Amino acid sequence: MRESYLNPKQQYEKWKALNEWIKKDFPKEVISDEAFSKGASLIDGLTSRDRLFYGFGDDGQGNADPFLTGHLFVNYLTKKYPNEKWRFVDFYPPPPNPMAFDFYRPKIQLRDKAAARPKGFYVKTILEKDYEEGIGAQHKALSPADVRKLSPWGWGPEGFEFLALEEAYVQLLLTSKVPQFVLGDYAVSPYGTTDFSSTILLGACRGNLELGVTNARDNIPKFAPSHFA
Repeated sequence: MRESYLNPKQQYEKWKALNEWIKKDFPKEVISDEAFSKGASLIDGLTSRDRLFYGFGDDGQGNADPFLTGHLFVNYLTKKYPNEKWRFVDFYPPPPNPMAFDFYRPKIQLRDKAAARPKGFYVKTILEKDYEEGIGAQHKALSPADVRKLSPWGWGPEGFEFLALEEAYVQLLLTSKVPQFVLGDYAVSPYGTTDFSSTILLGACRGNLELGVTNARDNIPKFAPSHFA
């Protein structure tokens, strides 16, 4: 399993390649040369358990915007891979149509007590068992709600970025060689109510990449939640 992960230098180079895609599809969000210089200073002494992520935008409080970040890479993944994307995995749903039934309008927010995401490049470390057996293996017997109690740092926008960086991991996911995993730092209210009891999962469905939701209180082993070391 560990052999499939990019090392820190390879991750850095992949970010440069992803930035070329960002220039074409989201030119306002292009990562600057200055940011890349700061990113280069982070990778010395790291291992492939250490993951290089990037926080885009601004949440109005000096942190990155986890919704913009998620939105960018949902677009990347759905353009690159055949997929089954649930309508609830939509960070910027269209305005409600007063002439149409709007019961299914999705809503996404960060779950309570989730850590704010830094702007620019930052590093988080994968748990040992997640690294060896696939994301979520460390706590596959727990519900996402239980895993959320272990740390303010769960998988959120990092999950979409991880799959954009790790092409080999996507294939392992599609062939069920690693668990489907939950982005437990997102809270989803699928039916447009105030009950944000669901969260986003990444997995495989009928051979396609699945971007779906699951109830955060459920204990479903194949939907494996996790957090960072």
